[in-house]
Amino acid sequence: MSGKLQRVNAFTVDLEDWFQGLTSTNPQVDKWQSFESRVVSATQSLLDLLRSYQVQATFFVLGYVADQFPALIEAIRADGHEIGVHGYYHRFVSRSTPDEFARDLERSIQAVKRISGETPLGYRAPYFSINGGTPWVFDILQAQGLRYDSSVFPARSTLYGFPEAPRFPHPVNGHSLMEFPLSTVRLGGINWPIAGGFYLRTLPYSFVHRGISRLNRQGQPAILYIHPWELDLGQRYNRVTLRERITHYHGRRRLEGKLHRLLTDFRFGPLCSLLSEYED
Repeated sequence: MSGKLQRVNAFTVDLEDWFQGLTSTNPQVDKWQSFESRVVSATQSLLDLLRSYQVQATFFVLGYVADQFPALIEAIRADGHEIGVHGYYHRFVSRSTPDEFARDLERSIQAVKRISGETPLGYRAPYFSINGGTPWVFDILQAQGLRYDSSVFPARSTLYGFPEAPRFPHPVNGHSLMEFPLSTVRLGGINWPIAGGFYLRTLPYSFVHRGISRLNRQGQPAILYIHPWELDLGQRYNRVTLRERITHYHGRRRLEGKLHRLLTDFRFGPLCSLLSEYED
């Protein structure tokens, strides 16, 4: 189609259940079993969508989900998607000690290796919680055999952000790792998120399209992310906070339509394909 660009962008998925992403229910691990799990059906809907456009993506898998639903991870692999890791219990990295982080990371890697038989290449921190105060993270990622990170959000939000970080893919200083930051556009001296989650649900499609097109004209890939629960219109939880009601529920009905347009207008692939390009 005439609107489709040749630059391959990255389509990434943070694979977690709805209650693992909410900051109010996330710490209640002892109650997780009492919440209705909807991750399998929500992810299957996303897999169907990606299959219809013949798009392979990177799924950053929560270790807990891998242990609970190994058949789901097998189905993702069977469709040709890349499997990365997203931690085990979806904890803020910036609130962890290096030892706590290393143990959580190792547990998540082992959870996906039991299914895939392979060490994952990539990592994404829960809540994009790698920032200027966590430089030790990259030592641990490298020590555990990972080759890239996609956790840095070079913008500011109420929960996360590292606005001083480079906006484009780059080697991590002093490490044999690549960083693939989440996509932003720079307007008025400010980095504005454009390509994922709440921002994709909320922003007009025309703004997102222009932002990705601008990145591609600059020779840069867009790094898009979503969560399967964002496509689940049947999920309800009446005890969310006001912030969660906005960040987790606003704009869900428009998301699938926007994804159809994005997958029509742009080329997408997994992050491992970009890794090969940058390492060549």
